[in-house]
Amino acid sequence: MTEYSEKQLQIMDTALKLFSEKGYDKTSIRDIAQAADVNVAMVSYYFGSKEKLLEALFRNHFSFITTTLENILYEKESSAFEKVERIIDVFINTLFSRQKFNQLMMRESSVVNEGPLFDMILEMKTKNRKLVERAVKSGQRLGVFRKDVSVVFLSSVMIGSVNQMLANCRYEARSAKLEGESKEAFKKERIEILRIHLKRMFIAYLTYDSNK
Repeated sequence: MTEYSEKQLQIMDTALKLFSEKGYDKTSIRDIAQAADVNVAMVSYYFGSKEKLLEALFRNHFSFITTTLENILYEKESSAFEKVERIIDVFINTLFSRQKFNQLMMRESSVVNEGPLFDMILEMKTKNRKLVERAVKSGQRLGVFRKDVSVVFLSSVMIGSVNQMLANCRYEARSAKLEGESKEAFKKERIEILRIHLKRMFIAYLTYDSNK
């Protein structure tokens, strides 16, 4: 996992805020430098270009998830069921706590079809999916999970469900005229309900055999 200095993280946090609010194309290095209270030369020194800064944002995010998933897999005291539940928690917590990045990733992933950023996203998504597959295969070897399980399906359902819930929460919170802490509490309550249902659904999918 790449280590970034406090100043680099400050610039990355500022860039993320501007990218998510204004859009990547409409945000300049000068905008980022001004908002981060640094000069343009410093941003260029640390990252080289706006494209490299965006890549650093993505790499930092994916590396965090990768490290967390690896820690779960290497935990010897946890059962196969507990590991799956903790993996679900990782994705839900990350999507919820990093909503600005998630919005940026969804937007950029939908328009980027080639190039270094596309290759990096593909590489790191593949790596994280393989870590989830290892957790599932561990349960299969123990005979507690079904053999015909699609990890791609599990990941799509999980990420799609959280994104849909967060999107609905924005509309529902506005309809109820919720602001500030009340709005965040409302989102958190809905996410906790979703967390319970996803765990039940995934465990059922991993263990239920319709042929028996």
